[in-house]
Amino acid sequence: MNDPFAEPADTRQAILGAAFRALCEHGYANVTIARIGDEFDKSPSLVYHHYDGKDELLVDLLEFLLDEFEASVAGGSPGDAPESEDGSEMAPEAPFDRSARDQLDDYLTAAVEPTSLDQPHAPDARFVTVMTELRSQAANDEAYRDHFDRSDRVFGEYLKRLVREAAAETSRDGGGAAGDEASVTAAQVASTLQTFATGGMFRWATTNKRAWVADSRAGIDRYLEATLPLVKTDGPDEEA
Repeated sequence: MNDPFAEPADTRQAILGAAFRALCEHGYANVTIARIGDEFDKSPSLVYHHYDGKDELLVDLLEFLLDEFEASVAGGSPGDAPESEDGSEMAPEAPFDRSARDQLDDYLTAAVEPTSLDQPHAPDARFVTVMTELRSQAANDEAYRDHFDRSDRVFGEYLKRLVREAAAETSRDGGGAAGDEASVTAAQVASTLQTFATGGMFRWATTNKRAWVADSRAGIDRYLEATLPLVKTDGPDEEA
């Protein structure tokens, strides 16, 4: 994926960019404040001035990336074009200018086949690996756990929006609509996809053999094909 810190706006972003690059190069276990300082184009001592240790810095990095993602998908339906300051419609930015179903496919692919994505904003293999390493820290570190609680909520809401829109697309394409007795909520589908993706990322990052990928994708794709026509697209929904 492209470096999200290519043009830092302030010292904090410059430090976070250095941490991002060092983390992708060295991995969680081998990244240190000193190595982050090596990636910083100002005095490395500034890193120590702003952060007490690498975990405080890395949690702040995770929060910044999540804030950026949340801002990029906030408001409106997936695929809606934003407006410029003068009110004219602007072309939406990739990857959010694609259909909801395509965005769901990208989300699932990023979890179990990150090397197959070539979009500028798509996570690559190294990013998936380091995110898995950081999520693993949440087993014993409350700050990481709090972050991933929030991350799951943000991505859960995003996925619920995509699921509702993909279900509406399916209905418009003649896929049928669910009766009340057979229907499922977008929250239920979103939670299933999120659990699949989290487990898929962990399995991808911790194995060498990848024969399981094709079967897993085929299974989750079959699940979506069968379930999207059953999703309620209006009325109250449950939280993911």
